[in-house]
This record gives sequence, structure tokens and C-alpha cells, in this order.
Amino acid sequence: MPLIATRKLTPFVAAIFRAYDVPSAIARTVAESLVLANLKGHDSHSVQRVVQYLDWMQRGWINPRGKLRVVRDKPSLLLVEGGFQFGQVIGRQATAMAIRKAKRAGVCVLTIRRSAHLGRMGEFAEMAAAAGLVYFSFTNTHGGGLCVAPYGGRERRLSANPLAAGAPMPGGTPIIMDMATAAIADGKVSVAKAKGERLPPGCVVDARGKMTTDPNDYYGDPPGALLPFGGHKGFALSVFADIFAGALSGAGCSKIGVDRVANAMLALVLDPRVLAGRRFYDREVKAFARHVKSCPRRNGVEEILLPGAPEEREFARRKREGIPIPESTWIALVQAAREKGVVSASR
Repeated sequence: MPLIATRKLTPFVAAIFRAYDVPSAIARTVAESLVLANLKGHDSHSVQRVVQYLDWMQRGWINPRGKLRVVRDKPSLLLVEGGFQFGQVIGRQATAMAIRKAKRAGVCVLTIRRSAHLGRMGEFAEMAAAAGLVYFSFTNTHGGGLCVAPYGGRERRLSANPLAAGAPMPGGTPIIMDMATAAIADGKVSVAKAKGERLPPGCVVDARGKMTTDPNDYYGDPPGALLPFGGHKGFALSVFADIFAGALSGAGCSKIGVDRVANAMLALVLDPRVLAGRRFYDREVKAFARHVKSCPRRNGVEEILLPGAPEEREFARRKREGIPIPESTWIALVQAAREKGVVSASR
């Protein structure tokens, strides 16, 4: 796979979006967010999405000139609509507004609807944690984007319905959780298909409901489906993600017949100062981290890592060595660039 430096990849991706009539500031924000996902090792939500986003723009699923609109604004509650603008833009704007509210009121319940794909949800958890706030979010796909079978089922009835969380660590790297309620993100199935790799067992069923490790079965005709992680436990979390993100935001829960992919989200943003107090929070989180990490390890395990630590280490490595891009993804990016006369970034 080609290795591309961040300083080359970000402006290249931004130039592609600009060439397809995306305003310059929007193009830069989306490019930065996608490349950041690459750097964190979340390749399923990275620059491999560029060609898909261009297709969604053509379909009208993404409006690069959409504006965030505040629907409901209370001291500790914020409901916004995104006008189907790129979710990386709407997510950053809405999270920044929620952070300011939580700093004033101690808590903010943020809901977003009518946003295009929000991308890597951990980015917004990182924003809140960097501001000293604790964060938890539920996301669904606005009723569409079905890709996951319910526990015991074989047909797509749910989306990947991700959960994200963030907690500041005094004097250290924030604790960050970012995961789908599916056993594997559909973007990772796409990455495996692009690389010609097999999938981990227990993640996907084919159209007959048979377990498979072939990513092509997921894209078959009829298609297969992702499975919820942890069986009935992941399924239960997915159900509540749909309720929190879909029913409470006004976006709607998963259903048959929704003709576009979009995102809705509900996030809780909390300031530790107004609950247990900052000193107690800092002391407890630091002690808790030591307690967890000092656990005796199983054979072959070098270190116990808290959520978010693997991403930070991958970030440092890829920043230093370059970002690996699957050959098929790179070819698609170059082709999209050439169609508009954009000079590709050098490997």
C-alpha cells in the first residue's frame, strides 16, 4: 500500500472536494477530519469515503452549502438541524456550541438531525474531553442506512448505531471510546474488500443467515448483513441508540423505505465541576486508571491500555511514518482528481 504523508494527503483531498464545487473552508474541514481518522487508525471513516461522498453529493444526500440551524435552544439543551451539510462540519460546529453551554450550565443535551455522515464520532468526544468535559453520544442513520441484523435475524434492520464517549485524564491522554454496536463497521468490510482480506469470524452473515468471513458476501445480491457485537448485548445497545438518536431528536428510528443516508445524534456533555467536583473527579480518574492498568496481565500481553490509547499510539506512528492507503482507494482518489484536473499527491 502507498504511504502518504499528512502534509500531502490533506491538501490533496481538500483540492478534490473544491474541484467538485465544495466551498474552500468546507473542503478543508472535511479533508482534515477524514485524514485525522486515518491517523487514528479508523480507516473505515477516513479518505476512503471521498468517492462515496462525491456520489452522495450527486444524489443530493450531501449539501455542501447547507447551514446549521438551531431548532431549540435552552440553557442546558440544544437541538440543531444540519441542512444535510457534511457531518464533519455540522458535528464540529454543534459540539463546540454544546461545550460552551456545558461550561455555563454544567450540562448540555445536544441533539443533531438532518446531518450528512458525521464521520468518526470519537472526534467529537475528543473535542469535549480536551475542554475538560465528559461526553457520551448515541448515533443512528436517520432511519436509513440499514446494515445490521437484529440478534437472531439475517436481514438488515438496524444501522451500525455507534456509541462514543470521552473523559479528560488529568495530566494525561483523555479516555476515548468510539465503537459501532455492530461487530464490525461496514466501512471496515469495505476496507477488507479493497485489500482482498478476510473478515474476522462472527461479524457477518450472508443472505441465507450463514456465518461468513468473505466481505463479498456482505455486498452480494441479495446482500448479507452485519451482526451486533456481543450478541443480544450489542443488539440491546443498538436499539437504545436508535431510540436516543432517532426518536428523541425527531430524525426517526430505523425503518424500511428511507431513501437517503444521513445521521442523527444525541450527546450528553457534562462538566465534572458541577457534579462531584473537579478535584474529586481528577483524583478518582487518575487512581482508577492506575488500578486498571496495574492489573496482572495474561501471558503474551505486554500492557493494558485504556480506551483511546491504541488510537493515540497509531496517530504518533502514522504521523511519523505516513498513512497507509489501500491501492484500490488510492486509484479511486487519483481518478476522481484527474476527472477535474487536480494534480495528485505524490507517494
